Amino acid sequence: MSSAATSQLLALLGTELPIIQAPMAGVQVGAMTVAVSNAGGLGSLPAAMLGADALRSELAAIRERTARPYNVNFFCHAPPVPSSEREANWRATLAPYYREFGIDASAIPPGPGRRAFGAEEAELLAEFEPPVVSFHFGLPSAELLVRVRRWGAKLLASATTVDEARWLEDHGVDAVIAQGLEAGGHRGHFLSDDLSAQLGTFALLPQVVRAVRVPVIAAGGIADANGVA
Repeated sequence: MSSAATSQLLALLGTELPIIQAPMAGVQVGAMTVAVSNAGGLGSLPAAMLGADALRSELAAIRERTARPYNVNFFCHAPPVPSSEREANWRATLAPYYREFGIDASAIPPGPGRRAFGAEEAELLAEFEPPVVSFHFGLPSAELLVRVRRWGAKLLASATTVDEARWLEDHGVDAVIAQGLEAGGHRGHFLSDDLSAQLGTFALLPQVVRAVRVPVIAAGGIADANGVA
């Protein structure tokens, strides 16, 4: 990142360091958010797996423990429609492994769901006015974005292709997260389901930088100081 781009990002986020902690839904709570923000980066709270009470509790704890900027992250996916046929198919595919390892398939509990950002989340956020809000799998409706912007929140969102980066810029985000296919667990693609269009972080990053005018944040596969540099 050039010195000019670094300065632009720091001014946008209000942090000491141009480092953003990736939100990790299901394995991280607000204590990590606070630690990163207090260390000079932008701590992030993953909210996709938090109900309203849990989210309010985490935000209250963050506000008590840091006066520095932090980010709250949400999913904007279209929730999948349950399908008994699809459920039966994947269980049938895994059946040989269940038998091999003595697993009772009927005893497997359903996995945790991910909540898409909606009016309830926007209303709850307004109580705390987090300085940064980020989105994964696109953006919520224009009406919800207006509500989030009312308290001056900066908006970030992830793009896995140049087309997605341009789309996000056109829809008013303050910075684009260029998310390579190395990103842990999933990629936030939303304009197309064609996974052949996915690129590695260090191939995607310069293309996105050339394509948009807003600051660009690299994500995916950056694991040590050399990668950050």
